[in-house]
Amino acid sequence: MPARRLRAVPPATPRIDLSAHETKPPVHPFDARFGTETGGLIPAPDLRTGAAADRFVTAYYAVAPSILTALLELWQTRTAPPSSLDRYTFLDVGCGKGRALLLAAQNPFREVVGIELNPSLAAIAQANVAAAGHGSDRLAPIRVIEGDALTIPLPATPTVAFLFHPFEAPAMRRFLRTIEAHSAGRHAEFDILYVNAEHAAVLERSNAFTCLWEGRIPMSTEDHLADLKEIATQTDYGSTGDELCAIFRFTGRQ
Repeated sequence: MPARRLRAVPPATPRIDLSAHETKPPVHPFDARFGTETGGLIPAPDLRTGAAADRFVTAYYAVAPSILTALLELWQTRTAPPSSLDRYTFLDVGCGKGRALLLAAQNPFREVVGIELNPSLAAIAQANVAAAGHGSDRLAPIRVIEGDALTIPLPATPTVAFLFHPFEAPAMRRFLRTIEAHSAGRHAEFDILYVNAEHAAVLERSNAFTCLWEGRIPMSTEDHLADLKEIATQTDYGSTGDELCAIFRFTGRQ
C-alpha cells in the first residue's frame, strides 16, 4: 500500500454524504450522554477513499460501550500488563467516528490515539472529541490521525491496540508484520484487544503473538436494545447481544 502523509485532523465539517441512507440512525445512549454522533452502519463500499487499502476495509459500526469497558477490565485484571496504565498508549486502529477513543480516555492512559484511513470519518471523530469536551471523566488526552494503519510509525511507548474488525485477513497479516518489525529486538510491550475477532486465526498462527484470553462478552441491556434499534434500519447484519473478543500479546518469535 502506498504510504500516505499523516496529519492531525483539525475540527472540520463532516464530509460523509449520508443521503444514500434511507433513515437516520437512532441516537445511541452514548451519543445522547456526550453530545456526539458515533452511530450508524456504513457499508465498506461507501468508505472507499481511492487508496489501495480500500479493498481490505470493513463496514463502519461503533463498538458497544459495555463491550469495550469489559474488555479493558479483563485486560487489566486477567493478563497482567507489564507496565502501569499511565505508560500505555491506547491505539485505535480504524477509529471511525471516535466512540472507542472517548471510552478509552476515561482511563488514565498516557495517550489515546485514533488512526482512520477515511478522511470523512477522521473529521467526524475529531468533531466528536471536541463536542465531548474535557469533562471530569476524561483522564487521557486524545489525538486523531488520518492515515493508513499499515504504514504509520507505531508508538514508542507500551501500546495496547484496539481492533474492532477494521480490515480483512491480508491487511491483518501486514499489520502483524508491522508490529513485529517495530517490536523485535527492543522488547516493546504491545497488546491487541480484538473485538468481533473474525481473523483471530491469523494471530493464532503467528508464533510472535500469544493469546491471553478469548471468549464472548455480552452487551449491557442498554447497549443491546440500542444495537437492535440500529441494526433494524438495515437487513445485512443482525445482533446477537454479544461479541467474540480476544486479547493477544506480542511475545516475539519462539
